[in-house]
Amino acid sequence: MPERPKRFVAEKEFPLSPVQMWDLLSNTEHLNRTIGLPHVIYGVPSVGADGFFREASAKAFGVLPMRWKEYPFEWVKPERYAVLREFEGGPMARFWGGVELQPTSHGTLLRVFADITPRGAWAKPMVSLIGRKGVMDTLHYCDKFLALAQAKHRSPLPRGDHSRVSRPTLDRTLSRVRAETEFRTETAVSSSLLGKLEQHLIEGTDEEVLRMRPFALADAWNTDRLETLRLFLYATREGLLHLDWELMCPNCRVPKAEYRSLKDLSAEFHCDLCGVNYEADMDQYTELRFSVNPEVRPAEDAVYCIGGPINAPHVYVQQYVPPGEERVLTVILHDELLRARALRANHKSALTPADHAPQEVTLICRDDGWHPALQTFQPGRVTIRWRNESDKVLVAVIERMEWDERAVTAAQVTAMQEFRNLFSSEVLAPGRQIGIRNLCVMFTDLKKSTYLYELVGDASAFGRVRRHFDFLTDCIQRNRGGIVKTIGDAVMAVFPTQADAVRAGMEIQSSVGRFNHSLQLDPPLVIKMGIHHGTAIAVNANDHLDYFGRTVNIAARIQNESEGGDVVLTQEVFEEPEIQDMLRNFSFEVVRYETTLKDIEGAFRLCRLIPKVSGEW
Repeated sequence: MPERPKRFVAEKEFPLSPVQMWDLLSNTEHLNRTIGLPHVIYGVPSVGADGFFREASAKAFGVLPMRWKEYPFEWVKPERYAVLREFEGGPMARFWGGVELQPTSHGTLLRVFADITPRGAWAKPMVSLIGRKGVMDTLHYCDKFLALAQAKHRSPLPRGDHSRVSRPTLDRTLSRVRAETEFRTETAVSSSLLGKLEQHLIEGTDEEVLRMRPFALADAWNTDRLETLRLFLYATREGLLHLDWELMCPNCRVPKAEYRSLKDLSAEFHCDLCGVNYEADMDQYTELRFSVNPEVRPAEDAVYCIGGPINAPHVYVQQYVPPGEERVLTVILHDELLRARALRANHKSALTPADHAPQEVTLICRDDGWHPALQTFQPGRVTIRWRNESDKVLVAVIERMEWDERAVTAAQVTAMQEFRNLFSSEVLAPGRQIGIRNLCVMFTDLKKSTYLYELVGDASAFGRVRRHFDFLTDCIQRNRGGIVKTIGDAVMAVFPTQADAVRAGMEIQSSVGRFNHSLQLDPPLVIKMGIHHGTAIAVNANDHLDYFGRTVNIAARIQNESEGGDVVLTQEVFEEPEIQDMLRNFSFEVVRYETTLKDIEGAFRLCRLIPKVSGEW
């Protein structure tokens, strides 16, 4: 007769909200590492009518081999999660365990549970030991967090043993970083920010100093995102860190390939979970992360849990539904665009919030997709009814459509002037083309520059042109942009957002008078400018990262429309809400007109922005 599962439960109330408890416990990678579980080696997913799982293996106590099938975690954020593991040998035949969070008047009641099926009578004592220890270790982990938080520790997340830094190497590289930022920038990276990075590299666990995300750390440290990114770039330049380019799956949004250089970046990559090949792009799919240099700290690059909720923070619900079965649950959904998705099959159903929509949603998955393909819901607590009418196991999720704004994308960082200066060798391989879906391109040129050379002579004119390049570079860099190239007296620059580009353009045209006055230039330099936004192709052009495509061509032609002292852009860009909001900081006149652009098909509605500039310098 098969053994019956033994249940182990531990409960405790904590003076923390369910969201705080979820943030702590959903990071199962950190939890398992901290409470002393072994690292795990995972295989590729196996999908069929009989299951959806990964083969996994580990060594208990570093010596005893274990093998099991690990099924996808199931969770409702921020209320509960659990995972099923079926073992091939050892004392445990089956494990089903997780946590449940229940709000109380004083905080949250945490319930940690484990249902463990012994392999036989001989295994019951060992199972009892494993079960009791597992649930109590999780409670003690939360106790440590609470104690550190109440002591106002700067980083209350409990930490176990981890690798140690080489103090002489760390001090040496930090000194170089400090000197480099002071030498290269008008304002050095603050000593407090440098201290936060130093502390993080010393105290963080191994996974916390590998594949670091500067914007996420900036939020945790309460520091400026861009300044934090700048620090990471200089730290990489001086050998404290190194770059990691991660290709992110557009469905599950998990890194699927990693490269040390853009030259190695593949134009196509495969997601083993989704079972699909994707074309790389430099927007959402290519993310820049940073890892500590092994000479500074030999951090262990190991995996302790691959499927916990922290790995998919955009997912509110994940459920495992066998063929022919139904699951019903409730979840709090916010007023935002969502979608239901079937893992592996990649079927999608849009979920749109609406004030008078029902508070129950029924989602039926068949072999040809979701039925219906589009639904509405009323924000708040919603009942979800999943029904699997396909012939395979369904792993269904409800997820946010918005991507994580804390990601530093390749498109964003390669548009930064400092990145292009510090890492000029970071280009794509010759012949490799990677798409960019959102790029803002600026072209500038000097009005009547030929006349200038005739009037003042080659040497004097060239000196003025070079100073004008420095003037443009400073303003472009302040607005998160970067100069791609100069063509004679013209400049091509790129920016991660439309607002950055238009702000830079307005600042240039508003302050070029002061620039001319400070150098007593006569005749004064007059700058023509055009801006456009859209898709582009990134390529290697003579060992520099360059951009081509219709957006680039339109931006160049729009610059030809400039009369000088103005910023010309399409009406579509001008009317973007973020542009309108940003332009409130400037006084300007708008001239709207329609025209055709040389060699570009169709008519264009353009806006000429003419800043109103004071005559006093």
